[in-house]
Amino acid sequence: MKKRIFHRGYTIENTTGVTNEWKSAIKGNPISGTLTEIKKSVDWWLDMSTFIHPQKFSSQSSKPVSNGSSENYRGFIIRNDTGKPNEWYLLLRGQLLKGNATSIKQYLDKVIEKQSNAQ
Repeated sequence: MKKRIFHRGYTIENTTGVTNEWKSAIKGNPISGTLTEIKKSVDWWLDMSTFIHPQKFSSQSSKPVSNGSSENYRGFIIRNDTGKPNEWYLLLRGQLLKGNATSIKQYLDKVIEKQSNAQ
């Protein structure tokens, strides 16, 4: 069964009936892939005037998730999204603290000590 979808002025066709085999043409370049990838490619072409092949969108979504970690220190959560040793961060009173975990802990100790002395 042949299906046609119009997305932002472009015709996207599925002639085979298989859900992952959609085809269209952007600037004379025939493209094929899943419906969402082709729609993203059309959106990029219309919004940015840049042709990006739909296969690049599928390779971006299949990247492995980085192994981030977090640590609870004296009631504050220190996070590391990348797994690298010097890329820890913490939001403290709207301030972003970045660096290695030990220096952030030392700074937190100073802030907590200063608060307890002020009271």
